[in-house]
Amino acid sequence: MSLSREEIAARYSKALFEYAQDTDSLEQVYSDMNALEQAVKENPTVINLLADPILSTKEKEKFLATISEDLTPESKKFLEFLLAYGRFNNFVEIITSFDNLYDHYKNIATGTVTSAVKLTKTELSKISQAYAKKYGLNDLILTNKVEPSILGGVILQVGDRIIDGSIRTKLQHIREQLLKSK
Repeated sequence: MSLSREEIAARYSKALFEYAQDTDSLEQVYSDMNALEQAVKENPTVINLLADPILSTKEKEKFLATISEDLTPESKKFLEFLLAYGRFNNFVEIITSFDNLYDHYKNIATGTVTSAVKLTKTELSKISQAYAKKYGLNDLILTNKVEPSILGGVILQVGDRIIDGSIRTKLQHIREQLLKSK
């Protein structure tokens, strides 16, 4: 029975996370993997070459050595491990799962702020700091989604929690109360 992509990502990311903790290189490995993930997203050919069944192992090892020469020894070792087990097709999922482990360990959350107009960095920062303080987070990384139909205010979603302070929702509540009072 073969493993699903999620199971592979969970197992390999957990192994990387624990290995980085054991070697006291978590911050460097996190930085290496995210830089490499960004490079792979911009140029997917890298993964295609490392996962290509036609290329020999020696050719893949040479290619991997060139792209990983500036990485920490722990990161290099993990990439060699992925190559040996033929898991480069799952690289992005593994790093996404690794990032989730890292964020959980560091008490960092991510979320989305929906607004009628694009928010400035200062506005996003103020919302992020207020939420992080209220819910005891070390940091909250927010992305802004613009949706003019909410009319005003913001809708904040962090994990399963949604705080809806939109004008659209407030108007709907007023409408419902007026209909009930008839």
